[in-house]
Amino acid sequence: MGADVILPPLNTAAFLANLGLTVVLLSLTLWSGRSGRRPLHYCMVAATLLSLTGAIVQAEIYGRDFQFDPLRLRIHLACAFSSLGLVPFAAVTGWRLRTRPEGRRAHRRAVGAFVAVTGLAIATAGWMFLSATRES
Repeated sequence: MGADVILPPLNTAAFLANLGLTVVLLSLTLWSGRSGRRPLHYCMVAATLLSLTGAIVQAEIYGRDFQFDPLRLRIHLACAFSSLGLVPFAAVTGWRLRTRPEGRRAHRRAVGAFVAVTGLAIATAGWMFLSATRES
């Protein structure tokens, strides 16, 4: 999509619902992984990443209606991009865990880092909106 494409405005309820769905799916992903339900875990990983992608797209659309403090925006984006950058580490360590059980600690650390930084991204998004002003 180019910058000249006009997208419909997004309401607060839709954005928060998708964000909430992402958190629920992430929780189910963690639970299914910890409880050893591999087929379910793989499905939950895919669903979580799709929902997270949707939440990111919605955040971009929703955020167009607001003016943000530049420092808060930079901090939030640093957390958000760092979170996305951790996805390949969690995926690779998880994939390798199928044949190398000794890699469980590495996978748990990668997942823990992803969850922690994703939590920071969500928290900094809220913090960013606290000082935001709606565009006319």
